[in-house]
Amino acid sequence: MQTPARIHRAHVENRLRRLPLSEKQREREERIVAATQTLMACFADDVFTIPKIALALRMMPGTVRLYYLDIESILAEILVRHLREISRAIGRIPHDHPNRQAAQRAAYIEVTRTGWGAFTEPHQLLIEKRGTLPDDLARPIEQMRQCIGEALGGERAETALMLLDDLQLEPAKIETMLAPADSKAAAPAEPAEPAPPTAPAPAAQQPHHKDWRLAKRLKAEAKRQARAARAARSAAEGERQPTESNPDPPAAPRR
Repeated sequence: MQTPARIHRAHVENRLRRLPLSEKQREREERIVAATQTLMACFADDVFTIPKIALALRMMPGTVRLYYLDIESILAEILVRHLREISRAIGRIPHDHPNRQAAQRAAYIEVTRTGWGAFTEPHQLLIEKRGTLPDDLARPIEQMRQCIGEALGGERAETALMLLDDLQLEPAKIETMLAPADSKAAAPAEPAEPAPPTAPAPAAQQPHHKDWRLAKRLKAEAKRQARAARAARSAAEGERQPTESNPDPPAAPRR
């Protein structure tokens, strides 16, 4: 398998540095990126190539290849720029914000939605097209996206991104689904306690679960002592009854 030409170019530019572009060249590069973004977002089912993009721009294919050697390179540039824009938006939320993750999620929604609630063109391409990129271009994009997800949802990074990228969910609903994880992460860890009973008894009649066996033994001992006391009283009464029923006979008179 031969190495793609874009990797050869990236290797050379990393070693020798890319020559600076003139103002006209930068404008031409921006036109190529903007035109590709619009065409791929509006005609999602079409297959785009460098000649097709060049034809739409009234350029020669060789002119487009001076900046990007294949259509995947242009798509990767669009997605990297978009992810950097998201990172800047959520990075503007101050660290001392009382609910920083919620504010960052609101910033994410703002930068990825249009005024009427649809996805912006680059975000639509991020959702629909990033899976079509080859590994050498997809790897840094997935790493950037993962970092953004961790900033928005912590350990639930992928869940947060999935919810935020669902147009059917309102922002308030998303916050309701993610808020328990935020409060759990913010609260200090506490030992788990047993769940309270469904119908709790009064406090005076509800011993702690650890003292239940002791209370049972004490209650049995009290009953045993009560029975012993009753038996002792009964025995004492039985001894007195013959004495009272048969009193001592009177003394015989003296002669």
